[in-house]
Amino acid sequence: CGLGIALGKLTLTPVVGAGLIGIAAVDAISTGVVGTKIKAREVMYKVSKNDPDMESSVASDGTASTSIGDIRESVIRPADRPAAMPIEIFDPDTCDYKHLSRNYLDKGVPFILKRSDGEPISNASPPKTADDGPEGYISVVADNMNVKLHGIDDIVKKLLPFTFRAHWPLWFQGNYKSGLAHVDLGPGTCNFYFLKRGKKDVVIAPFEVTRKLTLATGIDNVHIPGSSNNHDYLSELDAYYRVLLEEQSILVFNNSGCLHHFTNIVEEGVTPIALSNRCKHAYGSDPRVWLNIAGNLKVWYSMADHAVDLQTQGEQMRKQEKD
Repeated sequence: CGLGIALGKLTLTPVVGAGLIGIAAVDAISTGVVGTKIKAREVMYKVSKNDPDMESSVASDGTASTSIGDIRESVIRPADRPAAMPIEIFDPDTCDYKHLSRNYLDKGVPFILKRSDGEPISNASPPKTADDGPEGYISVVADNMNVKLHGIDDIVKKLLPFTFRAHWPLWFQGNYKSGLAHVDLGPGTCNFYFLKRGKKDVVIAPFEVTRKLTLATGIDNVHIPGSSNNHDYLSELDAYYRVLLEEQSILVFNNSGCLHHFTNIVEEGVTPIALSNRCKHAYGSDPRVWLNIAGNLKVWYSMADHAVDLQTQGEQMRKQEKD
């Protein structure tokens, strides 16, 4: 059985590679390198709604963010480095979705959707739980590609009416602190990241900051080596967003173009449960993503291996320093 699966992965690899070449070409064209750089410059120093160089975050119908997410500031930030930029929170029942799509999502500015009255935003749950996993390992559980995600699907359609899922919805669980700071390899996507339980310390770097970084190629990402369990790399970033993400929130961000890093906040032994729901949106994808999926044979095999394991086993266990 093991030999058959291994042969299946090898057979599938060139097929996956052929598909990735086509995806890379489409994403490269859709992104528009020059346009991305211009938009990145417009937003990378967006610190507050009073910034005179930015469009107001107040939408045309008068709705605005309900609050600013709590920032977990780095204790290692040198005095000559900028402070973390805040991430705004919007109520999904009152926000202007066209405004968010045009002035945030398309420009690579992350934002959070959370009900101001405290009511749950979704009742979606993983197909299996992994509360008793080994320490230091991340449980990645694949949900059905066509699963209905209550509350989340409606938000996706309001922000990106013509999009579709480009990947299986993945549930992240386990007894671990953090993976690596990374950019996801694969089709250009926007991540509707739902935190079902717990809290996470989140760092996101803007497009242009991400593109200046030296990143290594991992299982299904390009990442900062040695960034698991620490934030030492923040001293090298010209600008970044940081927020304490709370449960029943949806963080919307460009996972194919912006470096991102999630750190679990474990309180009273309760570990976070999060869903990564990646929907097609090529604009802003990092060029290293296109190049790796178009011509890196190791990435092709890793993608095939990843797909077979998730479909045959439904779950992968990864060491946090290798994620």
